[in-house]
Amino acid sequence: MNTKRIFCTLTFLGLLQYASGQTANTGKPFTIKGTLTGMKTDSATLYYEGIGGKYKHETMPVKNNQFTFIGNVLHVVSARIIFKKSGEVIPFEKQEERMREFYIEPTAMTITGDPRDVKTLAMTGSKTEKEYEDLNSKIAPIREEMKPIEEAFTKEKDHEKAAMIHDRFEPYYARIKKATYSFFTEHPNSYVTLDMIKYYISSMSLDSTRQIYNAFNDELRATPDAKEIIAHIKQIEAGSPGAVASVFVKTDINGKLLSLSDFKGRYVMLDFWASWCVPCRKSNPHMIELYNKYKSKGFDVIGIADDDGKVAIWNAAVAKDGVGIWHNILRGLNMGMIMNHTPNPDDLDQQYGIASIPTKILINPDGEIIGRYGDSFGGTEDDMDKMLTSIFNK
Repeated sequence: MNTKRIFCTLTFLGLLQYASGQTANTGKPFTIKGTLTGMKTDSATLYYEGIGGKYKHETMPVKNNQFTFIGNVLHVVSARIIFKKSGEVIPFEKQEERMREFYIEPTAMTITGDPRDVKTLAMTGSKTEKEYEDLNSKIAPIREEMKPIEEAFTKEKDHEKAAMIHDRFEPYYARIKKATYSFFTEHPNSYVTLDMIKYYISSMSLDSTRQIYNAFNDELRATPDAKEIIAHIKQIEAGSPGAVASVFVKTDINGKLLSLSDFKGRYVMLDFWASWCVPCRKSNPHMIELYNKYKSKGFDVIGIADDDGKVAIWNAAVAKDGVGIWHNILRGLNMGMIMNHTPNPDDLDQQYGIASIPTKILINPDGEIIGRYGDSFGGTEDDMDKMLTSIFNK
């Protein structure tokens, strides 16, 4: 998990109308007044989502260590600010560490502090930013404890050793999740909850996700982010036991057409994985064992890889792990459509509500989903083994 808050690039189109009667075309005004100390800087650039979801970046001069931004927003949005000297060009890889992320809202706000250390800049006036800082004060110490493990995991190139290192994250993740979920339930109508739940859906149960969404007030539910959350809930339901499996046609790793409808009469496991996914690669030997054990009894596997655009790496991973013994296809990822919030009927992750990998979905001979395993919306690997045993060892 990233140690920095992820800046939300999803479009914030905003509410259709505020209680004041102002329309979506005008929004409400905000001001940010800054007073800097320490390092001399000549300009400040603010990045944020403006009216109509338009992504804006505005640069204002810093004079006598002071600057002012004036704009309009429909509701709370996530923003970034960066400070520069005249003529300074900041390399792309250095920009993130020079930026400060925060929440702005239609009100008067202030920023004070030294731009040399953007983490220490203080913002006042934004109730939402205060809520985030309260949450972060509980999470940041845990992330700091994780840093040595993150460094070791990043440096390790061997998949098996990396998998063992990855397992050491779990106690820390559990503590972070506990603190974050407590925030969600204590602040059901905070834009921090709305903003951050997107990054936690993959580790929450479906019931918990529904509970948090159902607690949103009308203002939050009217936002595009809330609409994406409810759409994602419906996707997960479409990939859960009791639903009819969505039929798809794909070109497999050997260049041949593969249709799910061709597997009618057999039990099929859809194995969502990726070459870069350490837990996925770790689970492959066990899946090979299950496949060899039950294939003669009417069991098949379709590996669905999140490796679109990395075909050579995908092929190499299939060969190295020996999973070419079953069918292998790509999910159909299109990042352009995701960034534009456009539904992609060819993306199997969207069709089956895949929020994290590895995830495995078991389909019976009649095309009905009877099991989901590996993610927070389904059972465990042990549950999967017990299900297959109950089916094939009658």
